[in-house]
Amino acid sequence: MSAVHGVVILADQRYEAPIIQAIQSRADALAIVRRCADLAEVIAAARAGVADLAVIDGADPDLTADAVGALREAGMEVVALAQHAERLRLSALGVASVAAPASPEQVVNSLIAATRTRRSQPATASSPPPPPPTSAGSVLAVWGTSGAPGRTTLAAGIATMLAARAPTILIDADTSNPTVSHLLGLPVHASGLSVLARAASRGALTPEDLVGACARRSEGLRIVTGLVTPHRWREVSRTSIEAIIAAARLCARYSVIDLAATSLEKASRGANRDDVALGVLARADRLVVVARGDIVGVNRLSFLARWWEEHGRDIPVDVIVNRVTSDAIGPRPVAALQAAIGAFMPGHIFHTVSEDGGVGRASLRAKALGEKGTGCLAADELEAIVAQWVPTL
Repeated sequence: MSAVHGVVILADQRYEAPIIQAIQSRADALAIVRRCADLAEVIAAARAGVADLAVIDGADPDLTADAVGALREAGMEVVALAQHAERLRLSALGVASVAAPASPEQVVNSLIAATRTRRSQPATASSPPPPPPTSAGSVLAVWGTSGAPGRTTLAAGIATMLAARAPTILIDADTSNPTVSHLLGLPVHASGLSVLARAASRGALTPEDLVGACARRSEGLRIVTGLVTPHRWREVSRTSIEAIIAAARLCARYSVIDLAATSLEKASRGANRDDVALGVLARADRLVVVARGDIVGVNRLSFLARWWEEHGRDIPVDVIVNRVTSDAIGPRPVAALQAAIGAFMPGHIFHTVSEDGGVGRASLRAKALGEKGTGCLAADELEAIVAQWVPTL
């Protein structure tokens, strides 16, 4: 005998009663278990396991991609109530189907279809999306250890140098200390990242949406500014950052994403400050790891390298040891770094960028390394590194 699937409903009162009656007429397959007052109650029902299907008003302002993702993660499929014109928007959020609210029979048929789809494709909902097409732009994640090793400075410099070759987007996705705007003298009262995250939660994000949220730095470089304050990190979810990355691939040859250092701890249930960084790391084509050139920085790099070996992906990983000086490493700094890093990353080639007062002078003028008037040893070293990467990006 077929299993009976529990259904929760969150609908306009005008349509609720006829839909419930139609569902009750299919008691062999469906059973109404709860009439919900808001979406939070629907999510609670999903997590409690009391229902695996939901009928939700498609006009509910809380029905976002993140909310649908939370329901699907808990094993619940959603039938959204809306007119045909809303089908594309709601489908982009991840609902199983869209049914007309004034057609109870269509709602029931959609619920039955949702149960059949799940039986025939049990792993589809939880499997990651396919990799982007090879014609799409490349994504570089600039990550690294804690302790301010210079991730943002290098990310801005890398983006600037790539922009001299092809259209580039720099995205400040640091949810702990967003500083791209401060570094480059951009307005800090508005967040392009927040704007895009809100747009992504309401439907499919287009390249036009992304370009519209960018600040234009030069002919080849656009910038998505970070959060206004790190306390608002919940505004950006893993789902939304992945949508932003997908849009960025379609409107720039290179996308450079500045990330926060993560805790390297096992992810906890529910929203986490590390979700954005982990989402980028799961979608990037190349990883740039930045560590500070001193004993503390190398020690922190060893923990990060071990975490990446256990949890990371098979993508190119470039290590940049930044702010290298003989005062901190010894009279032969590169040799000392080779010995230290080789102990936990044997055979891995790393790059170095020297401690250089020119970096501070460029920051004082709100300029990124690679922009006019920022010539210095550190800029030259970074340019040489970027030039090595370009043929394989």
